[in-house]
Amino acid sequence: MLAAQALLATLACGCGERGGVHSGGALVSDRGRIAFTRATDVEGKDIESDVYMIDANGTRETRLTDEPGLDGMASWSPNGRRIAFVSDRDGKWEIYTMAPDGTDQRRLTHTAVDEGAPTFSPDGKEIAYLVDPFGDPTIYSSTGEGRLYLMDADGSHQRPLPGISLIGRISGNADGEEPAFSPDGKRIAFAATAGKDNEEIYTVNVDGSERTRLTDIPGDDHWPPTWSSDGTRIAFTSEGTENNSEIYVMNADGSGLTKLTDAPADDAFPAWRP
Repeated sequence: MLAAQALLATLACGCGERGGVHSGGALVSDRGRIAFTRATDVEGKDIESDVYMIDANGTRETRLTDEPGLDGMASWSPNGRRIAFVSDRDGKWEIYTMAPDGTDQRRLTHTAVDEGAPTFSPDGKEIAYLVDPFGDPTIYSSTGEGRLYLMDADGSHQRPLPGISLIGRISGNADGEEPAFSPDGKRIAFAATAGKDNEEIYTVNVDGSERTRLTDIPGDDHWPPTWSSDGTRIAFTSEGTENNSEIYVMNADGSGLTKLTDAPADDAFPAWRP
């Protein structure tokens, strides 16, 4: 299975937590398309993963990549016309982009180390990504492993971002990981254990207030939460109790919980099309 090396931040404040989890009701909308990663043969030596797409109502599942090895961790451009993803099809982890139908796949990085976790800038002109994300799961912008880089969306002008420390490290700590800002910038969705035996999805105001647990599902819920473009829904990965992760979607208050995928494979890393 692909390692989770998304851009993270530590959420230290657990104040003002609300009780209760809303799992009833219907989704406010079933519109939208979600790209995700599906991994097969995860226990063997020949692990395979590819990027898929599915409607937010669970229909029209489409496979976008079909290369030997691992493809995954899709990220949409703001205009929805390109998808960035990682692949080891050429022997190392590199950043690629493709059209939303899987055509026009282009390799952007060509270095001696691995790259991962691509994400577009809000204007779509640049892509931030990690260099050597598997050497050390820590994002630093100084010298050493896991450095944050930027490049133009066509792969040109690749450069490190010096002097900016973004996070601690991927640790699964109780205070939060895998954060995602709501489109209006007022709330943050994240995964946390917070005294439980497994991770659940929470939201919190940007000032740390009104921390709310949204899920109560057996198994870890994470990898990572992602908001719909209108901010009304959140998609995420749940591992469940059958050693098989699937994609779920729910309303931003935790209601309308819906399982989107149900395959004999591991589905993870959902990304809403803008």
